[in-house]
Amino acid sequence: MVTGLEGLTVDIAVRRRGTETVRVLDGVDLDVPAGRVTALVGESGCGKSLVASALSGLMPPGSRVSGRIVLGDREIRHDDERAWRLLRGAHVGVVPQSAATSFTPVRTVGAQLDEVCARLGADRTPAQLCAAVALPVDALRRYPHELSGGMAQRAAIAAAIAGRPGLLLADEPTSALDPENAAVVWALLGAAAAAGAAVLAITHDVPSLLRAAVCSDIAVMAHGAVRRQLPLDAALALDDPHTRALLRTVPA
Repeated sequence: MVTGLEGLTVDIAVRRRGTETVRVLDGVDLDVPAGRVTALVGESGCGKSLVASALSGLMPPGSRVSGRIVLGDREIRHDDERAWRLLRGAHVGVVPQSAATSFTPVRTVGAQLDEVCARLGADRTPAQLCAAVALPVDALRRYPHELSGGMAQRAAIAAAIAGRPGLLLADEPTSALDPENAAVVWALLGAAAAAGAAVLAITHDVPSLLRAAVCSDIAVMAHGAVRRQLPLDAALALDDPHTRALLRTVPA
C-alpha cells in the first residue's frame, strides 16, 4: 500500500449558539509515494495543514474522523495515540513552517539534536546530521536564536530526518526564507526522497519548488478536498482555472 489518505473526512466541534460541527476535510484522497516529493497546494484555509496533522496523528481535540490513514503497510487509527507516539520521529518526520517550534530557546541546538538522536536510537550523530543538511558543525554550540533563518530551518530538517523516517512532512518549509535558502531546503527534501522517503511538501511557494526541480507530483486542494492529483508536467499543462490560478506565478 502507498502512504496516504483514503476518503478522510474530519468534522471539528465548535461552540456557537450551541454545539455544532464544521467539516474541515471532506473525503480527502491523497497518495504520497515513497521516493518522491509530492506537493500539496491550495488556497489558505482549504485544509492543507490538517492533512499533515492527520498523517502525523496530531488532529485537533474533538475531531470526528472517518476514512483511512495509511502509512506504508499499516492503517493507523487517528485516535491511537500509543501507535502515533511510536511512529512520530522514527517513522514520521515533520519539518515545521517555523524552526522556532522545533527547538526550545534555552538549550543549544547540539544538546537538542543529541536528545533526539538518543530517543530515536539514530545511527547518525548530531555532527553527521549537520553534514547531511549542509549546516556548519559550530551551529551545534549555538542557541536557536543565534542561527539565521536558513540555518535554523536546516537544523529543523536535521531533527526531522534523524530517525530516517519513511514519511517526511514539510508544512510551508520555505515561507520565511530568501530564494537561496529556499533552494537549499528544497534540495534537502529532494535528497530525502532520493534516499527512499515519501515526502509531502505543503506550500504556497510553488515557483521556488519548481525551480528546485525536485517535485514529482502535485495535489490540488480546495474546500477541504483534494480535487486532483497528477504528475507535475500534466498539472502545468492542465487547462483548469483553479489549478492555473494556483500556479500562475510559475515562471515560464
